[in-house]
Amino acid sequence: MVARELRPTTTGGRPAFPSGATDEQPDDPLNPIDNLPSSLDEMTHAEFIAVYNDASANIRFAKEQQWRTVLYFTIGAIAVTTYGHMSHWADAKLSFYLLVIVWLFSLMSVGILLSLQWWQGSEHDKIDYIAAKWSSFTAAARRRKSKRMSDVQRYGMLASMVLYLELSTIAVTRVFWPYL
Repeated sequence: MVARELRPTTTGGRPAFPSGATDEQPDDPLNPIDNLPSSLDEMTHAEFIAVYNDASANIRFAKEQQWRTVLYFTIGAIAVTTYGHMSHWADAKLSFYLLVIVWLFSLMSVGILLSLQWWQGSEHDKIDYIAAKWSSFTAAARRRKSKRMSDVQRYGMLASMVLYLELSTIAVTRVFWPYL
C-alpha cells in the first residue's frame, strides 16, 4: 500500500518500533495504513482536479492582489506626501483634497482586502468540499495542516495589512495637518 510505504522507518536514528514490538502499527488517522479510494469515476475525478486547481490558482491570485493593494496604496501615499513636501504645502485647499483622496483610497483599499479575503475563504470551502470526495489518504494528508492555525495565520495577516493601511493614513494626515 502507498500509505505503508510512506511511513517513516526510523525516528532520529532509532528504530521506529520499540524493542519487542511487531511490524504491525495501530492505524493512525493522520496516516492511514489502508487507503480507501474515492468512489469517483475517472471523468468526475478529472473534473474535481480541474476545479481544485482553479480554486488554488484563485487563492494565489487573491493573495497577490492583496499585497498589490497594499503596495499601490503605499506608493500613492508616498507620492502625495512627497508632492506636498516639495511644494511646501503652498495651496492649503489642494493639500486638503489630497488628504481626502488618501483617506478615500485607504478605505477603499481596506474594502478590497476584505473582499479578497472573503473570496479566498470561498475558494477554501470549495477545496474542502472537493477533497472530502477523494481517498482517505488525501483526507489524512490534508488533516496534517490545522485549519484553525491556517485561519489564524490568514486573518492575522489580514489584520496586519488593515492596521498598516490605517496607521499609514494617520501618519500622512499628521504630516499634512499643520498645513491645511
